[in-house]
Amino acid sequence: MLIAGDLKKDRGWTETHIKTFLPEPDKLARNPFSRKAAPMKLYALDRVLRVEATPEFQKAKEVSRTRQIAARERALAKKKEAVAVAEALPLRIDPEPWAVVQQKAIEHFNGRLKRSQSPASMKTVQHRLDRLTVNYLRHQQTSYEAELRAFKGVVGVGEAYLVVRRRILDLIAETYPALAQECERQKFDEAELPEGVEL
Repeated sequence: MLIAGDLKKDRGWTETHIKTFLPEPDKLARNPFSRKAAPMKLYALDRVLRVEATPEFQKAKEVSRTRQIAARERALAKKKEAVAVAEALPLRIDPEPWAVVQQKAIEHFNGRLKRSQSPASMKTVQHRLDRLTVNYLRHQQTSYEAELRAFKGVVGVGEAYLVVRRRILDLIAETYPALAQECERQKFDEAELPEGVEL
């Protein structure tokens, strides 16, 4: 016996296929994960195989596959468009004296301390100071956040986000060469995507 999930995951069925070709299950069984859940619909394998062998099912499956390919191609085209826009965005950074930038970065970091973190100061080890300074510049001293808001709800927003992030890191490194190594390192960090954004 198979459940709907087996049909979709292992055999390439869709919900529409199930409703059309197997409108009634062969058996109902209690859901083993929750007593309150609706009974599970079970489908006999021999019946599934008979349906899959029919010309009607084969045609429906081919139509479904064609639609899926077309949908993937449309999504890919939209992602490419979003990336192209992200590559062309006019990004900016407002340069300040190095000592001012570091002090502002320390104050910004200390103002958002988590319980497990110790406060930063000018005596903080250099690599940590560089990291919090780059983070400060990315989020507070560039057009980073504003540019990303322009992509809200757009297909390909995750990819566009990564492009903008990389470009901002390059801009920081160009403006403050002392941070170039940290900017390069952050390019290889796993990016924390904004809430609701997926690749």
